[in-house]
Amino acid sequence: MKKILPLIVFLIFIIIPENLYSKIKNSKISYANTDHVVDTEILFDEIYNIDISGGHFDATAEIMLIWDGDVTAFTKKFGNKTIHGEKMEKFLKTVWYPEFLIANSTTARTTFYRTLSVENGKFELFEKFGSRLTIDAEMPRYPFGNLDLYMEISAFSGNIEQMLFKPGKIKIGHKDSDGHGHVVIKGNWTHVKSASEVQNRSSLNHGGKEKFSYLISHVEVVHDYWDSVQKIIFPVTAIIILSMLINFYFPLERDRATTAYWRFYGNWALFFAVPAYKFALQGEIPTTHYIGLIDFLFIFGLLIVTANLILAFTSHYYFIYDNPKKGIAIESFIRKRFPFVALISFVGLLFLVSRH
Repeated sequence: MKKILPLIVFLIFIIIPENLYSKIKNSKISYANTDHVVDTEILFDEIYNIDISGGHFDATAEIMLIWDGDVTAFTKKFGNKTIHGEKMEKFLKTVWYPEFLIANSTTARTTFYRTLSVENGKFELFEKFGSRLTIDAEMPRYPFGNLDLYMEISAFSGNIEQMLFKPGKIKIGHKDSDGHGHVVIKGNWTHVKSASEVQNRSSLNHGGKEKFSYLISHVEVVHDYWDSVQKIIFPVTAIIILSMLINFYFPLERDRATTAYWRFYGNWALFFAVPAYKFALQGEIPTTHYIGLIDFLFIFGLLIVTANLILAFTSHYYFIYDNPKKGIAIESFIRKRFPFVALISFVGLLFLVSRH
């Protein structure tokens, strides 16, 4: 048991590849031919309800948009104050400012509040908002592996000739909240790293010729897999090993054919235990359109138990009907070769699953 489980985990990491955002390729953006370069900073206050089955997660975030503009009217009227509410909305009607939408949001974002100020001769528009974001939540080796929680912010107050986003820092929580019990990423997930990129994408405007700036933030998280190892991987592995051990402790011979009943009953119990256990854990196993690691383990476990049952039936049949040579040959195969066949089958099937 101690040798097999680490081997299975090792094979999982070696054979099934990662599907990460690590190969971010920022488009070659030229900021020389646009009216406004909008510097950005994004901070995530909360990331929660990460749902692989549904392909979405919820987030509460803050964004700071910084751009050059004529700040004379603002400083003359408000000085170094930060304005919000009706004053801010009224002032924004008199100047150009960057407006955006979240392209991968399921609904319009919920804006909690916005503020406007001038710092170092530039406008700073701050907004805190919440949204449910859709993602390509493919995680074939769940509970192992990483997941990219991305947010796509699209400009709509001007095409790339009028404004371009410039990527800045992506922060996870406020520094002064560390150590005070606040956890930004909820659930069995841990932050790995963050990054941002900018792309220019076509729209339907003017026959698809017009392009708009997109700011894409990436938050890479890794699943804390030990809970799933204890609840899923270890029990299924134990079922496979127990099915194998039954073959060793209850061998069939002509004079000991009654031990077949122990073989039958033991493997029958394990046969029904596999789907029953998966059904009991259905709330914790993501439902996906592809065969993931967890699905593969349950399928493989069921195949092994089924194979042990068929071999036991066949061996018992030959011993009962006076063909002990074939019965002995099958028993020899079960005890000496079948564990290696099972291991090779595991590696081969795991490789096939990882390719789709």
